[in-house]
Amino acid sequence: MKNLLLMRHATAADKAIGQTDFDREITLFGQRQAGEAGLWLKEQALLPELVLCSSAVRTRMTLENLLEEMNSKIPIQFEREIYYGSEQDMITLVHGVEDKVDTLLVLGHNPTISFLASALTHEEVSFSPATVAHLHFNGYSWENLRAGTCKLHSIYRE
Repeated sequence: MKNLLLMRHATAADKAIGQTDFDREITLFGQRQAGEAGLWLKEQALLPELVLCSSAVRTRMTLENLLEEMNSKIPIQFEREIYYGSEQDMITLVHGVEDKVDTLLVLGHNPTISFLASALTHEEVSFSPATVAHLHFNGYSWENLRAGTCKLHSIYRE
């Protein structure tokens, strides 16, 4: 069984004049949210073996605060596709993950991360900032991940 962790970035600051959405940072509250999510993952013994993270500033900052509390070095792939893509694009990205990875974290944005969780579990899953959904995937290969192939095991919300 594999663990798929889906996370929405922490609370983001409002867009400043002239700033792109891609460049928005997280707030101080968001930094605390991300750190607490990291502590929860550590307490649950859910240390990812790989992180697929949107390359947007707010997801990178969320990941930095998350990993700081987890106190762990984890391989990271920054994927611009997570910012721009659909839930099917996210599934395609996960298909490329090596099968030796048993716990995977995908850190992205709403509404896509919510649509992805809902499609994979066939139940409605909503994500407020810094929410983490822990899904069980019974496949042996990430290539077999499809809609309806996961069960929602737990969800962390602040």
